[in-house]
Amino acid sequence: MHAVLGPGRRTGLRWSQVSAAYQRAVLVLLGLGVTLPIFLTPGHVSGPRLGDLALLLALPLIGVEWRRMTAVLKAAGAVAVFFLTVTLLLQASRVGERLNASDATFWFRWIASAAVAPAVASLILRDAARRRLLFAAILIGAAGHLATYGLTFLVGLETLKGIGLASPRAVVTTVGAQVRITTLAEHPNAAMAMIGLAVPAGVILAGRRWMAGTTTWGGGALAIMGFVSTLSRGGIAAGVLAVLARIVVGLRWRERIRPLRVVLAVCVVGVAVLGAQAGIDEARFAGRFDRAALEENLTGRMATWRRTVDLVLERPMGAGWVSADEMGAFRALSVSHNGYLFMARTVGMIAALVMLGLHLWSVARLDVLTPLSVYLLMTLFSEDLTQGAGFVFLSCLVAALAWRRPVAP
Repeated sequence: MHAVLGPGRRTGLRWSQVSAAYQRAVLVLLGLGVTLPIFLTPGHVSGPRLGDLALLLALPLIGVEWRRMTAVLKAAGAVAVFFLTVTLLLQASRVGERLNASDATFWFRWIASAAVAPAVASLILRDAARRRLLFAAILIGAAGHLATYGLTFLVGLETLKGIGLASPRAVVTTVGAQVRITTLAEHPNAAMAMIGLAVPAGVILAGRRWMAGTTTWGGGALAIMGFVSTLSRGGIAAGVLAVLARIVVGLRWRERIRPLRVVLAVCVVGVAVLGAQAGIDEARFAGRFDRAALEENLTGRMATWRRTVDLVLERPMGAGWVSADEMGAFRALSVSHNGYLFMARTVGMIAALVMLGLHLWSVARLDVLTPLSVYLLMTLFSEDLTQGAGFVFLSCLVAALAWRRPVAP
């Protein structure tokens, strides 16, 4: 009897088990929060989402992972948090200005992401299983994002809006004669940027056999379906560049490339695109690639970039979060069509330049994580994505990953 009830038989949970379960839960929530923009406050476009909740729950990860983090990651996180906090205080100290709920949410996203990203980077670099878990959550979130189309037919758009599963501007956005479906997000380009993350997530999950990997083809299929809905050129171009980056990574690590398999992949993608085009209004599809429309779009974006640069030069330390509603007749000034310029206007020029430099450095690592870095770089150059919790966290994560040693596919 003593042997059965003795102190050697412990049935309680160990700290290592609790810590491992917490890490997995946080990585899943962060991954889903990037691609599945569930609104926690229904009806408020700029309100907190699943990504904000994930960041809040991820803060204790800093303490859990601290002893295993490299000195560089510890220092990078501390410096980033300090700089962002000082910038926030300087902006809030202006005469007659004070933080409102939108300001607080915006700055929470940046400071929390800067604090959490080094810990997440350390975890996924050290543990391949944790890395696969994060990217599996991103891929599943992208699929869930697309699945909301079915939900709108089953339960109705107004019901989804009421429970926070859709933006007040969700499902259909008409631009001229073009109908662009936005899914959960409030803009087609933002929706495609989230769905298109399935491409780098898929190739990273597939490892060395990525050309024949189920996750690679699944991610590509999600991206094509996302493009058919949103007609976002930037998102699909970023996905293509992520695949090209994976080919370059394969050459760098001397992977065996089979030309016939590459040709087959190109043919399959081409047939898929043609099939998708046949299933939608041809004029709607062709209008996104009309030469005159492309030139007009580029001209408009260049004017927006110049206007944003002027605003940045006026306030190089950033102007903080300013919503379109608050700007009234000048609401167009809140648009930058470039994540780095948007960051320079809101968070400050120094922070934006540092972020851009770290992203380029992360791309240059040419390893298993390079497709993610390339995809993020491309999407940030095409859209104001450094405002939502998901892409703010992803931007900080890729910046933290710049300090890594190259990781073999």
